Amino acid sequence: MVKVEIVLNELLSRYDLSINQLHLLTGIRRATLSELANGKRQRIQLKHIEKIANALEIEDINEVITLKKH
Repeated sequence: MVKVEIVLNELLSRYDLSINQLHLLTGIRRATLSELANGKRQRIQLKHIEKIANALEIEDINEVITLKKH
């Protein structure tokens, strides 16, 4: 079984950003970003993926999400 995950911690590190800075860039709630970063959010909204990709100028969805075996 696989699970879709946002690789938010990797993105924050790669772009040298904090959750608060990403919140300011995307408009996504800090609590939501924190839950995504900690793997505590069960559902991922496509709009959030779009906002993160647009804010970081990412064109390849594989840089934002991954499939993890569980």
